[in-house]
Amino acid sequence: MINLRGKKILVFGLGLQGGAEGDVRYLLQNAAKLKLTDRKTSHELAKTLSRLPSLPATFGKHSLEDIDWADYILVNPGVSLDSPELLYAEKQNKPILSRTVLFVQNSHLPVIGITGTRGKSTTTELIYRLLDSAYPGQILRGGNIPGVSDLELLNQIEHKKYAVLELSSFQLEHFHKNKISPQYAVITNLYPDHLNRYANMDKYAYAKSAICAYQKPTDITVYNQEIAAVNKIISYCTGRLVGFSKRQQTKSYPHLPGLHNQENIAAVRALSYELGISETTLEETLLNYPGLPYRLETIAKIDGITYINDTTSTTPTATIKAINTITSPIILILGGAEKALPTDELFNNLRDLPHIKALVILGSKDNQSLNSALQTTLSTKLYKRAGSMSEAVKQARELATNGDTILLSPGYASFDLFQNEFDRGRQFNDCVKGEFA
Repeated sequence: MINLRGKKILVFGLGLQGGAEGDVRYLLQNAAKLKLTDRKTSHELAKTLSRLPSLPATFGKHSLEDIDWADYILVNPGVSLDSPELLYAEKQNKPILSRTVLFVQNSHLPVIGITGTRGKSTTTELIYRLLDSAYPGQILRGGNIPGVSDLELLNQIEHKKYAVLELSSFQLEHFHKNKISPQYAVITNLYPDHLNRYANMDKYAYAKSAICAYQKPTDITVYNQEIAAVNKIISYCTGRLVGFSKRQQTKSYPHLPGLHNQENIAAVRALSYELGISETTLEETLLNYPGLPYRLETIAKIDGITYINDTTSTTPTATIKAINTITSPIILILGGAEKALPTDELFNNLRDLPHIKALVILGSKDNQSLNSALQTTLSTKLYKRAGSMSEAVKQARELATNGDTILLSPGYASFDLFQNEFDRGRQFNDCVKGEFA
């Protein structure tokens, strides 16, 4: 571990997910000198700051003077390494740190890393529960999980057997930078996403490839062999490849609906075999899995209408999977900020699937692809517009009748009206409950 005692560390990007709070606590425990910086204002970060001690900080912008001050820069994974300030830091030979990379480098635990465009969180949770059943109390879980600091996990590594890390493409950029990969890699799939950050799919796939590009020959990569785009990732792999397919799945489980979850289950099954976990333990894990919030989560059934929260569907592909999983008539709450992703397949599905009863367009005044589709591909589809979540839920309720499903599966990012997709999901839940309070 880098000796951080007495070092000046700039925490670059606090964010709203809580991970950086734990980083700050860990660094202060290790007697580092800290400064904070974030493009968000102190008002926007008020809840986060209320849980931290008062520290020198720059909010509402980043400052090159802060870069000059620092010995090390600890970067929130949401911040692009191509940001002007970090490029400046590189020129000044300032070491750029990642909380997740520091954990992998210093935990000395076998790490299981999970990535993919969709299914990361569900697969990570299933693997964690599977291993925790096999080795109770001996498994750590971290990475791209709200509220978890991988630095704080370093305080918990004694007597542990595995660390299970959900890894986003943003986090994996730091793995490339440090030329490291987890001993076990799981790749759920690859679909277009984050093309507002990556110039094309090849660059997006390359970012993902750090999960296996630096493995030893004895390390293992479990990958979805049914999705051709995944080959863009595994072409970089240096470990042993183990393919899986949803066609291997013949059984369904209560809280894992849809073909996309068959992929997730197949991934977990393939890994469990490589780790020597019994079929009995795997089956118990799948049967007892309660589901994750905000992923096709049934919130309520009121007056014959089912309310489902799928706010984490932030891409057209994810929404396509959601609307093809549900068979009842759907009032779909759709829309948000664009991410430069292909949308034709989504709009064709919305037009052609007979159970898509109506749309409620949430926000999206500047969403060119959606606004254009409403005049062309979706011109015959019943829709209403809403400027807030409360208005969207009310509009959907007016359109729904007995037996219908009101589905929040936006297909776009949340940043036009919300802090993030979880804020969007919380507001949906609150509005559904408030509507009938």
